[in-house]
Amino acid sequence: MSFDLAHFEAEVALKLIPTEQLPSVAQDALEAGFDGPHVLRMATLEPFAIWEIDQALPPMLAELGCHSIPPRDAAMLLARQRAQDILKTGENPLPSIPYFHRLMLAADCSDELAELGYFEDDDVFFSDLPDENKILARAREALEDLLSPELRERRRAEWIAAWEREQAKAKTEWPYVLNSPTGRALLKERYKEKLVEMRPFVWLELVAWILLGWAFSSWRAAIIGYIVTIPVLFTLPLWGEYRRMKWERRDLLLRQGVPDDQI
Repeated sequence: MSFDLAHFEAEVALKLIPTEQLPSVAQDALEAGFDGPHVLRMATLEPFAIWEIDQALPPMLAELGCHSIPPRDAAMLLARQRAQDILKTGENPLPSIPYFHRLMLAADCSDELAELGYFEDDDVFFSDLPDENKILARAREALEDLLSPELRERRRAEWIAAWEREQAKAKTEWPYVLNSPTGRALLKERYKEKLVEMRPFVWLELVAWILLGWAFSSWRAAIIGYIVTIPVLFTLPLWGEYRRMKWERRDLLLRQGVPDDQI
């Protein structure tokens, strides 16, 4: 493994390197040309020599020219390096999400790392059939946003604009507007359900008029009565569902905080 001084400095600042792995890191530093006596001393220590490793670390850091850097700066450096590697190699970014989450916590929940740090909290992971291609694409976009604040801000502005358009469109539909395409479609659907429920009553209506016509020996009156009452029978449930939707609309809008005088 190649040795990167800036990367090593950041990992030390965040205490990401287990003590027993420091001798191995020192060996990598030797191979990279950092052959000072303190680096050599660390490289010769056994992994289980924890006390000796702890004692040898400060002189080695001083010899390498490492400085104390703020955790946030260290986390951002490591995160950007990892993002660059993933985008360059084309590897799957999802296994690295826990790493970004750890860096976000080390950076005190930096906004720049929030998109990747909280990536697994998105409800897309709780879907029964998640679209893996969409998840991967969104993860790569998050990596690009991390490396380019300008791109992140442009995408955020586009998302806000799209959301505002959706909200404006939603306010032209049900429940904001009763007589809208979605409102009429809902009324039609409910009316069809009522018609299915009414089938027995239609037959009862027919039988009742037949019996009435037979009782008064006036089939003409029975036919006329049936023809007149059937439209009423079909109109009443439509009117009832319309009134029901009006009350539902008012209740929904009141729950959303819409003033009563604007409903």
